[in-house]
Amino acid sequence: MFDFHTHIINSVPCLLNVPLSESLMPYPEGVKLSVGLHPWDVNVHWKESVDRVQSHAESADVWAIGECGLDKVRGIELAVQVAAFRAQIAVSESVGKPVIVHCVKAFDELLSLRHELEKECRMKGTQPQPWIIHGFRGKLEQAKQLMAKGFCFSFGHQYHVETLRFFFTSSHPFFLETDDSRLSIRQIYEQVALHLGVDVCHLESLCDPRQTIFRSLVS
Repeated sequence: MFDFHTHIINSVPCLLNVPLSESLMPYPEGVKLSVGLHPWDVNVHWKESVDRVQSHAESADVWAIGECGLDKVRGIELAVQVAAFRAQIAVSESVGKPVIVHCVKAFDELLSLRHELEKECRMKGTQPQPWIIHGFRGKLEQAKQLMAKGFCFSFGHQYHVETLRFFFTSSHPFFLETDDSRLSIRQIYEQVALHLGVDVCHLESLCDPRQTIFRSLVS
């Protein structure tokens, strides 16, 4: 059972969010990494932090940039968050790795940035990297709007069942995570399987990002 986003290694395989204050080190087999400047940690010296993200992003064990993004409830003024996020989008594109997005009450701004990136990529003749909104709790209408713009989603222990069922029936990729929950990834898989009325083994194969967005990074 792949834990798409976690801050503590409780099981493998998983995608571990590594604080920028820590140096990359050897981790157990099956533990892959994400690195990014969280919007709560953005300050006036964010450029130095993004330089560190860039240096970490080159590592083969780093599979994603993030979590990073926008938060209107907590953190420095939004304009500074946007600048830091835009810089990390550039890192993602430069190394060819997806972005794990933290977004709180800033989805209009998030969509605008995605549109901006897509326009730049069209001019270059390239495809933008996937953006995955982690811990998504939005309702179905919002999910459909974001999905139409190419977003992917990861769900934790809190979610709208209707939204989750839509992804399951539409065969649109989605992932499961523990984040900072006390629940294990197995408990979350079992909870989701119960709500969807499916076998956990089927859900496990469906929600494995190594079969979709990380396929090119799997050796």
